[in-house]
Amino acid sequence: MRRMIVIPVVLFLFAMQANYFLFANEDAEAETEVGIDAAEVNTDESTATVSEISESAEAVVEKGAEATANKVTPVVAVEEKENDVIAMVNGEKILRITFDKRLNVFRRMDQEVTDAIKMQVVDQLIKKMLLKQFVDKQDVSVSGDDIQGEIEKIKFFLQNNPSNKDKPMDEILETQGSSISELKEEVSRALALSKYLENSVTDADKKSYFDANIDAFNGAKVKASHILIDTRNLKTDAEKEEAKKMIEIVKIEIDKGTDFAKMAKKYSNCPSAENGGDIGFFQRKGSIVEEFAQVAFAMKVGEISEPVKTQFGYHIIKVTEKEEGKDVSYADVSDMVDFVYMQIKTESLLKELHDKAEIKIML
Repeated sequence: MRRMIVIPVVLFLFAMQANYFLFANEDAEAETEVGIDAAEVNTDESTATVSEISESAEAVVEKGAEATANKVTPVVAVEEKENDVIAMVNGEKILRITFDKRLNVFRRMDQEVTDAIKMQVVDQLIKKMLLKQFVDKQDVSVSGDDIQGEIEKIKFFLQNNPSNKDKPMDEILETQGSSISELKEEVSRALALSKYLENSVTDADKKSYFDANIDAFNGAKVKASHILIDTRNLKTDAEKEEAKKMIEIVKIEIDKGTDFAKMAKKYSNCPSAENGGDIGFFQRKGSIVEEFAQVAFAMKVGEISEPVKTQFGYHIIKVTEKEEGKDVSYADVSDMVDFVYMQIKTESLLKELHDKAEIKIML
């Protein structure tokens, strides 16, 4: 009898409460659906000078800064009540009190709560609601002993972090906008979801996935630099189109021979800009957003990508070094394959549920 993998699903649910970072865990990364946009540049743009690029970049940055400033929630006279409904998912309410608990996690980290972050949190809460609704409809039972066993595993996982050492569980969860009772509910649903998913997954499925994605399990690494035009705080389609045009112009200048590191320092919105865009080594899974990693691992050393779209904006990637992975068999890494494959099945289910759902956001 195949053992059931539970912890990945639980961690996946917790990860949906966290902020999205370029080097975020894989759980959060895979939530955003994005594509790779092919660069379409007209003749006039192809003759742009560095000065023109500078002006365009400054305009994008200025608009981005303005958009960020406009997204700060003002203090208004309208009273926001805890039982206000901020979203409806298939007729079920998501309340402001739940929403505010998630936002408080960002405030504790002294992060500005922009409209972009608010919408990320709403999206996370919608996905959690969709999973809840789905699991509640399944005829899957879980025992109290199983739930408590998983609670203990999560407690060990969280308290193993030095910053959480000796902290009581309820205090740790509070900093994540959660609680013991909520955790038990999450674990119960995760157990039920795991049971459901395991019924549709075979060892042959996972072995096939391993064979097709061996770079994700053999320790292979890529070292890369990138240039980012950040679109997260852009409001209008016109602003987003200007950002897309900006990354295309930057790519043209690089193709003409302009130094990549120089362009990164001048135009990239990522903190890595001061290092010429260098973000160091990363593995195929679990350390960087999926769309970025997928492109980088398919490239050769020295190759420069076309613009790549992620939830952060538009990237140009340059692969500077590669480390080959070790020889591994499926048996060697079966636990990790279980972990990743369970995430993929959960994400696939979420997409299906989201596409069919009736969702209304009132925020």
